[in-house]
Amino acid sequence: MAKDNPVSDIRIGQVTSQWAEGNHLYVAYQKEMTSTNAIAKEEAFAENLMEESLCLYVTDHQTAGRGRGKNTWIDARPGSSLLSSWSYLLGVKPQPTTSCLIGLAVYRACSTTWPFLAWNLKAPNDIYIGDKKIAGILLENVAQGDEVRLVIGLGLNVTDSPEDVDTATSLIESLPVGAPLLGQDYMAFLDRLMFELTDAVSHAEESLSPTDQLSLLTALNLHPLLKEKYTGMEADGSLLIGDKKINWSAL
Repeated sequence: MAKDNPVSDIRIGQVTSQWAEGNHLYVAYQKEMTSTNAIAKEEAFAENLMEESLCLYVTDHQTAGRGRGKNTWIDARPGSSLLSSWSYLLGVKPQPTTSCLIGLAVYRACSTTWPFLAWNLKAPNDIYIGDKKIAGILLENVAQGDEVRLVIGLGLNVTDSPEDVDTATSLIESLPVGAPLLGQDYMAFLDRLMFELTDAVSHAEESLSPTDQLSLLTALNLHPLLKEKYTGMEADGSLLIGDKKINWSAL
């Protein structure tokens, strides 16, 4: 049965593209792409983009959306999700802690915009509301000489979630009754997201600060499906459960 969705005519990719243009960002928008990350990597060092420190790729539907490893990203109906890749031009190679910082950045942007929702982080790359997944993150690097492009793929269910994925949710489905998804809220989210991602990327060659460690630990331990709470986090991103150390990239 199709979901009764009063905002089915909204195209999140198109709205996001308009926001980017208003902020004078380079943005590539198409109604359909194979994968925003794939296109971002193909154009990573295009001559006309070498002066762009940030390039944004957005679409309303991916025909070959990817997640971490061999996982795929399934979006609901076209236009219902933020399907994006944020391509940053760096002069350094990102350290493994960058993955931690990017997850924290997306979590902060979400929880700042909609603080009344039960946001939490599932290592290494998923954002949840309660026990339902709402967003996934995929980081990839492309290098050419001393130049590096860090491509941050972000898929966020906004007005709908896949019908056949019981563990997924969207913003519309999660908002309290009487609290509509306002356009100004979504724009504020994009503003905050760009700020948080850019700040995280600026620390891509650094260890995690004590504040970042505590912030990540808190966001991770909010996840209701955790079998054991994390007891600590180290500057290299390693997580601790008692005497057991878990490498972030191994999760």
